[in-house]
Amino acid sequence: MRLNFFLLTFLLTACSSDDKPKNLIPEDKMAKALSEIHILEAQINNLHFQHEDSSVFVYQKKKFELLKILDLDTAAFRVSLKYYLLNPDKMKGIYVEVKKLLEAKKKVIEDKKKLEDKKKKLIEDKKILEEKKKGIYPKKIGIDSVKKPLIPINKFKLKLPKKIIPNPA
Repeated sequence: MRLNFFLLTFLLTACSSDDKPKNLIPEDKMAKALSEIHILEAQINNLHFQHEDSSVFVYQKKKFELLKILDLDTAAFRVSLKYYLLNPDKMKGIYVEVKKLLEAKKKVIEDKKKLEDKKKKLIEDKKILEEKKKGIYPKKIGIDSVKKPLIPINKFKLKLPKKIIPNPA
């Protein structure tokens, strides 16, 4: 057991060197790539594949395409990720930036959603206003529809039969 501990300690200390790889991706570009990868992971996770293999396959393919769009080499990405993982202080700084990027994207999405909701409300209000101008009352049950029913009640009179015939049973 002690031997395993010493071997593990040796491997971790031997692997954590400050030698930067030749094709190291800068921290800001790495933060942008990681934020996009986390968004991709969330999108794939929301697809709810029946088999995990399918989701892994789609994720790997989309990740490759994403890195290509970001103009990053997959090998350079792997090497850079390994380097930053072995240097936790630098990785912490990267993830502070990743968090900022994700929060900014979340805010943009929320603002777009609020704007779309306002547009829908304006369209509905405009439609209701046009219907009121034309004399068509809204189909929603509300104060307007209670004050002015769609069909006047006094137009329909119930006519009861004059004589009620008993049911022969």
